[in-house]
Amino acid sequence: MNIKKNLMKIDIQNVCKKNIFFPKKKYFFLWLKNIFKNKKIEITIRIVDMLEMKFLNKKYKKKNSLTNVLSFQSPDSIKIKHRFLNYIGDIILCAPYINKEANILKKKKIELWAHMTIHSTLHLLHYSHKDSKSKKNMQKTEIYIMKKLGYNNPYN
Repeated sequence: MNIKKNLMKIDIQNVCKKNIFFPKKKYFFLWLKNIFKNKKIEITIRIVDMLEMKFLNKKYKKKNSLTNVLSFQSPDSIKIKHRFLNYIGDIILCAPYINKEANILKKKKIELWAHMTIHSTLHLLHYSHKDSKSKKNMQKTEIYIMKKLGYNNPYN
């Protein structure tokens, strides 16, 4: 399912069962628009089950465990070859994991999905949480975007 609005192209690939919750495409567009404004970008969002997420995490991150999101930045060589010059990368979101996490944390599913989408997109933009300074900067940016969208501070 491709969404193309203005200058932004979002390719959403849902490989989960149909009865699992994930946000409508308009939400992904809204969240990403708050990050990229009017920049011409293309991004892929893949919504997966736990089996695929564990496989991808092991294959690419060398971690034999589940995670809620993975981000894969687009190398410069792909940016040049791609029809959009601003292909920023791929986001992998594990629907069952995120939905379960929302229940455990007593958060609205849509709000946690927003946070996970924003968080993983910031990784594509070279944000990190590897050390305390970069973690603080990333969280500050996440909180700002979430509040701008009318959501709560995700770290409270």
